[in-house]
Amino acid sequence: MGPPDGGRPIRIRKITKWKRVSTVLEEIDTPNLNSISNDIASTDEIDSAIALRRASAYPTPEYRSRARALQHEVKARVREFRNESWSDLMEEIKPSHKAFWAVTKALKTEGYTPIPPLKKPDNSVVIDDAEIAECLADSIETQCSHASPPHDIAHISRIEEEVLQKTSLEPKDDLAPVSLSEVQTLVQSLNTRKAPGLDGISNKAIKCFSITLLSLLVAIFNACLKNCYFPPPRKEAEVIGIHKSGKPRDLPANYRPISLLSGLGKLFEKILKTRLSDHLLGKGLIMDEQFGFRPAHSCPQQVLRLIEYVSEDFETERSTVAVFFDVAKAFDRVWHAANRHFTFRHERTHSTRRLIRAGVPQSSTLSPLLYTAYTNDIPRPSSSGVQLALFADDTALFYGSRNRSTRFTLLPLPRAIDELGQWFRKWRIEVNPDKSAAIQVKYGKIRSRLIVDKNTPNLKMLDANIPWQRNYKYLGVTLDKNLHFRDHIERVRNTALFYKARLGAMLGRKSKLSRRNKGTIYKMCIRTVMTYASPVFAHAAPKALHRLQVIQNKFCRAATDAHWCVRNSILHRDLELPTISKYTKDASKRFFDIVGSHPNALFCAAVDYRPPHPTHLIRRPRNVLTDPPDALTAAVESPNDVNDTHD
Repeated sequence: MGPPDGGRPIRIRKITKWKRVSTVLEEIDTPNLNSISNDIASTDEIDSAIALRRASAYPTPEYRSRARALQHEVKARVREFRNESWSDLMEEIKPSHKAFWAVTKALKTEGYTPIPPLKKPDNSVVIDDAEIAECLADSIETQCSHASPPHDIAHISRIEEEVLQKTSLEPKDDLAPVSLSEVQTLVQSLNTRKAPGLDGISNKAIKCFSITLLSLLVAIFNACLKNCYFPPPRKEAEVIGIHKSGKPRDLPANYRPISLLSGLGKLFEKILKTRLSDHLLGKGLIMDEQFGFRPAHSCPQQVLRLIEYVSEDFETERSTVAVFFDVAKAFDRVWHAANRHFTFRHERTHSTRRLIRAGVPQSSTLSPLLYTAYTNDIPRPSSSGVQLALFADDTALFYGSRNRSTRFTLLPLPRAIDELGQWFRKWRIEVNPDKSAAIQVKYGKIRSRLIVDKNTPNLKMLDANIPWQRNYKYLGVTLDKNLHFRDHIERVRNTALFYKARLGAMLGRKSKLSRRNKGTIYKMCIRTVMTYASPVFAHAAPKALHRLQVIQNKFCRAATDAHWCVRNSILHRDLELPTISKYTKDASKRFFDIVGSHPNALFCAAVDYRPPHPTHLIRRPRNVLTDPPDALTAAVESPNDVNDTHD
């Protein structure tokens, strides 16, 4: 007789007993750890302790190979189980269940597609897995290096000498020591779904470490801090490639490197991050113009700073010119000598070991702070009136001209651009002038066309022209020449319609999902797209915002399978869903309520004003706080509203 399931072989489900793993680790490690002193002083002793711990955790290559095979089997079974129970999961889970966030991410991303044969720079094609791994490793090695030769040899020599002089100094014992409780807290916060690095030690296994093992980690970490030392085994990365959406799959440069780092190495990086943050952010050393990677700072806040600056110029009939710079592979080109290495993994094949010559550690919790510190001396414009705006590597300058003419009033802006360009060149940061953009924003009741005439000045970055554009997408918000936000609303509307169509089977009339689950998926997958940075554009014309409300109206009707004669206000009330106008107004109120306690003086100054009168021709973001509710919002909030089939 054949197998009872119709011919498929019966799979034996194997589950790792992590409590047993913890017990075994303690039994194996304890005898070996007794020979290690808790007072680790030198870098050689650090390497010895790491090597012994690795050897004791995985006694033989056979055990390690068997453990990996079991992990693969478990992952395969988990994938199969998820596919079988998908529909049941959507019926059973509640809106507050954390699985909804995972579902949202899955719905918005494409499935896995294997890497096809790749084209090398000489136009030859590689097909073999090993050749593909080497080809992608070559591409990443090129990305993580300086694209052009140095421009200022004297500056580079001076910096390298200073680095050597600093590293030769005796380490200062001025950092707070690592405690066992700190390590235990960090271990408990580890995400068990993260993939391990080349050492094969998963976060799940780290969570099973005994007190003896954790005490050893504390000793190693304290020794590393005391000696200013980062163990070389923890600087080895296993890299995989993720295709960049919308670009050809056969070009190696179109794959984004994702580094799988050692879990123990990331633990030490979190300890360093805490101390580096206390120094840089606690002492106010990061410039206020930088809004990236800082607590209580966000993209919408930086965009709003620009919007408020432009709106203030509208009051005096001035126009504002904003210049946005495209920094090429900023994080991959940071100048350093960290002696880090990587190997690329394709399928079950690894490339040769490669040196990372530039760039902050990818996937490291330290990388954002390191990049912020590296660029913290970016020059503030010396020209009066020119403003600098930073969000990580997104760099912008904006300047309000004194009248409607542009040729002579923009002289300070080219000077500021030249200062910025010289700094980029000095610190080996590449900028794409062709992908940068300049936009002139001026008040107008109707949408204007982009007209470049003889009075429009040429703006240049390092002798290359910066193109003028009618609109520009800055930190997720599309800015147009009149600041009407019609282009932004149209863009997010099209994106929302795309997701709505993709989720049609779940949110449509024939879907078996409950209304509550449909509403939750809509809020997480569609409404978030339409209302991102809503405090920035919530004061736009009601007619423009109504285009977003139409999408929500259609969802309400499809989700409830309502007749055409049922009012939208009734549907919103049944689904307990606020209108787009109400939602954006509430979001704006929460947004502006934090201004008084915000730590950044530039942001506070930008939004500290009284909104114009509601009948004033010029509207500013704070106007939305005092606007009366629209008709649909008033109907939803009215308890006396009943359905009228004749309406």
